[in-house]
Amino acid sequence: MSGMIVVMITGGIGSGKSTLRRMLCEKGAVSIDLDAIARTLMDSEPAMVAALADEFGPQILDEEGCVIRSELARAAFASEAATRAMNKITFPYIMEEATEYILNVHCTPRTNAPVLVVEVPLLTEAPQLAELADEIIAVEVPPLVRLARCVERGMDPQDAAKRIARQPGDDERAALATAVCNNAGSEEELRAWVDAWWAAKVTR
Repeated sequence: MSGMIVVMITGGIGSGKSTLRRMLCEKGAVSIDLDAIARTLMDSEPAMVAALADEFGPQILDEEGCVIRSELARAAFASEAATRAMNKITFPYIMEEATEYILNVHCTPRTNAPVLVVEVPLLTEAPQLAELADEIIAVEVPPLVRLARCVERGMDPQDAAKRIARQPGDDERAALATAVCNNAGSEEELRAWVDAWWAAKVTR
């Protein structure tokens, strides 16, 4: 292998995307998380915050004008139209940040890591970002398993079910992917999948 491999991980909420990303990083990858970028932008991008408040109402902001993420989630996942509206506002900002980072890593490498991992929950809606990937891993998990995982980590069951229903299905993600990871089992099984993928793609 020569050069850094750009790997994008996509999957629904509760699928284990972050666990997969962490395991790849433990093997030597570096990563960026688009959810983390979105959280940062909500604290630092006034135009995006203003657009969200215009769309969903001032109740999503605290006294200092910062986004209350739980309130935004409640409003944005109330309907499919609301989810689309949120994505339409936030995606351009998030994609710009992510694209700039990926291109900068390629043009002026800041690390000797063999793999750059990008966690992209809604990659099916960001084809321009997918074009920058060398490998796309779709993480597949049955909806009921994902729901149970979300509830286990403290989410309201109804909120979790709404989010799952609003997201693309596994078939849509698999159609975009170069590799599919079935993560319905244990962490040990996921680690074995990661080891096999790394051996085939990185150390070959």
